[in-house]
Amino acid sequence: MRRFPSGVIELDGQANEPAWSQAAVEKHFIFPWQRATAAETEFRALWDSANVFFSFRVYDSDIVVLNELRDKMDAVFEDRVEVYLGRDEGMKEYFCFEIDARGRVLDYRTEIPKQFDFKWRFPELEARASLFPGGYEVEGRIPLTSLEKIGLGPITGGRKLRCGLHRAESSHDRSGRLADQRETGHWLGRKIEGLMPIKAWISWVDPETSEPDFHAPAAFGWMEFQP
Repeated sequence: MRRFPSGVIELDGQANEPAWSQAAVEKHFIFPWQRATAAETEFRALWDSANVFFSFRVYDSDIVVLNELRDKMDAVFEDRVEVYLGRDEGMKEYFCFEIDARGRVLDYRTEIPKQFDFKWRFPELEARASLFPGGYEVEGRIPLTSLEKIGLGPITGGRKLRCGLHRAESSHDRSGRLADQRETGHWLGRKIEGLMPIKAWISWVDPETSEPDFHAPAAFGWMEFQP
């Protein structure tokens, strides 16, 4: 992740400022649990003296998004992008946020083995989203002080964090209705009116698990803060 001068990115859900052209683009996103080519996803990240900025550009011709959320947990039914951050390979504790096509956030802390705390809030995380023909874009900002508050700081050049980058891909059937789907742990025991969406799971690495699982240690890579 490259460093750049402060004050040149406006958080509006569109990563179109010149600074973004300096960011390395991560495009290697795959279906680890399907024999199919995943729709294109692009991830970028930059940091300055005060914040980490990140963006996802998601290509999706069938965006599933709810008009109203009963609470943040309803995001489990939607299309969304996901970022997980941890200190080290042990993954005793790590912090997650998932953002839908309207910039709404599902955040929580957890650890391996899985013990989710959905009452937790990622301090001062901000996110915005926008639609474009054929997909959506998410842009976010995390103050470096927030990373320190949750035990991931201090952030200096050369620091590495364990990182997971993922995409929950929801879709309708050809009739335009949500399709029947067997109950899985991914719904967290929740229900919505009508039929469930069809779910697929996209990741930047293949964790080589038999069932979809972004919370396996092998699903994480590293994010480095370049000087």
